[in-house]
Amino acid sequence: MSSREVVLRDLREATEAAVSTIAGEYVRSRMMHYAVTDDFTFYLASMKGDPKIIHITHNPSINLMILRKVGDPSRYMDLSEFAKWREIEVQGKASIVRSREEREYALRLLSERSPIVKLLSERGETHVLEVIRVEPHVIRYKVVSDILSGKPPIVLEFLERGGEFVEFGRLIDKLRTWYAAVRAPFLVAGVPSVALGALIALKVNGVFNPLLFALTLIGVLLGHISVNLLNDYYDHKLRTDVVNTEYVRPFSGGSRVLQLGLLTPLEVLSGALIALLIFIAIGIYLSIVSGPLVLLLTILGGLSMLAYNAPPLRLSGRGLGEAIVGINFGILITLGSFAVQTGSISFEALAASVPLAILVALILLVNEFPDYRADKATGRRTLVVILGRGRARWLYLALSALTYVYILAGSLTGILPPYALAALIAAPLTAYAFKEMLHNYENPFDMIPSYIATIISHLSVGFLLVMAYLVVAIRSPIAILASIALIGAYATYEIYQIRRDLRAFLAIKGLVRTI
Repeated sequence: MSSREVVLRDLREATEAAVSTIAGEYVRSRMMHYAVTDDFTFYLASMKGDPKIIHITHNPSINLMILRKVGDPSRYMDLSEFAKWREIEVQGKASIVRSREEREYALRLLSERSPIVKLLSERGETHVLEVIRVEPHVIRYKVVSDILSGKPPIVLEFLERGGEFVEFGRLIDKLRTWYAAVRAPFLVAGVPSVALGALIALKVNGVFNPLLFALTLIGVLLGHISVNLLNDYYDHKLRTDVVNTEYVRPFSGGSRVLQLGLLTPLEVLSGALIALLIFIAIGIYLSIVSGPLVLLLTILGGLSMLAYNAPPLRLSGRGLGEAIVGINFGILITLGSFAVQTGSISFEALAASVPLAILVALILLVNEFPDYRADKATGRRTLVVILGRGRARWLYLALSALTYVYILAGSLTGILPPYALAALIAAPLTAYAFKEMLHNYENPFDMIPSYIATIISHLSVGFLLVMAYLVVAIRSPIAILASIALIGAYATYEIYQIRRDLRAFLAIKGLVRTI
């Protein structure tokens, strides 16, 4: 047999490899099943969002170390048997498989070697997997007896696959890291409040300045980015995220960019402070244009951001975090957006912001369930830690019920426009979130539907309230009907995706229970 045939034979006889990737300044290794083709292309599979996936999207360098044990297992301690073992080292470049045809081909190969991939393939749930292609630069093949006798290894080179490293790729990787660090998908939380305040200004005072609205929105997004980065930084310093083993990506446990070594603490802190300074600069400019009330609200927002995360106050760990998040993302942003447009504040803006304040606080509350043990171990007294997971369920139910009762009463009494009744369409979503929480509150993984349904409930109520004020301001009932249809379709799709992903994860858990 040729050297290539010998190496390929032993690669196929073995099934697992120690897979090492680069995470910032560190190398992280883990055992994984692999498949290999005739041309020495390797395939791996892992869950979407898994640290290995994150590592290779930021640095494609990868190393596989494969040990094939041959001979009689009962005599592995005999040198004569040990000398037959083979070590195969693969150095190469990893990438995510995007082609549907190649992905299906790789999963077929992997299902013959990995019980998890086989299970998910049989159930049609492979959408939860990411497939990794490894193209080797060098393969080194060593037999232990040759190592002991000083013989060189067999070396297979694939120089044509190496390519040159492109700096542009590094830039894209760094941007992906910052996208994860700021938790970009969750930045939408403040958008309904900004829009609500501006539309109420249009309804009450008949004014709307698009430039001021855009600056307000940018300022709110930067403030949110600063809060998220500061939260990661101080959780890392206080080791809250280090001891957190129950977090559920991406809803709890922070962005993990520090734990994965993708950014340094100094980079995260610098990013937080830069975002905060720009937020303050925008607030100062808006106060010059719209009046000192905007400056006051900016200062209150900036101070609460620091007090929420930073010692010595660190209000997020004193049972006040949920209230501060609700007040900031619901009430302060709505009042601030109104004040930017009018130079004053309004009771109507305050009243309209209450449902958003409660619902955004519920997002934080439900995401604290998986962090319960880590928060408790590090002395961070969130409401879930103070009440315990069991009692915190009922607080969630009470605040949820209060939200929809408030919307109903406000719409009927004139505090809110009658079209605000459309926001009640989100009530079944919130009820669904509580139903999943009711029995699964001790199992953070099984609460995934609760996390997502709570987020969707907040966005649905927020944008339906926005549409209600848009209808009143521009007198177009078609807008509210269209928004109900769109948000209903969106919520239905999201619940379908949640249940679909959950079935796949539960299938894996079922497999583990049978072992």
